[in-house]
Amino acid sequence: MSDRFLEQQQQVARPVWVSLNWALTCFIAIVVLMTLAMRYLPETSKRDEMRAEIQDLETQLFAKKAVLQRHERQERLLRTSPEYLSMIARDRLDLMQEGETVYRFDTSVRR
Repeated sequence: MSDRFLEQQQQVARPVWVSLNWALTCFIAIVVLMTLAMRYLPETSKRDEMRAEIQDLETQLFAKKAVLQRHERQERLLRTSPEYLSMIARDRLDLMQEGETVYRFDTSVRR
């Protein structure tokens, strides 16, 4: 029985150094992970800022493309359609053709 008792005592009682070694290893691993996280976090915030900037620039690009299409259409109509040209000239220069009556409505709201 004494051999069995000694085997149980060896299994149950771990030396203090084993526990301290395990705790130190965990502490070192935590420090290494925290260091990596501290180096990685600024990169993720920078990436998020860049994504927001890209989204803003894409929105601006979409708006400018819409304006460009509208101007290209207006230019094409001015070059090819005499009726459109005449209508725009009369509207912007406040002119009218012979026999034409122009009615203008005030768009400002009075209170």
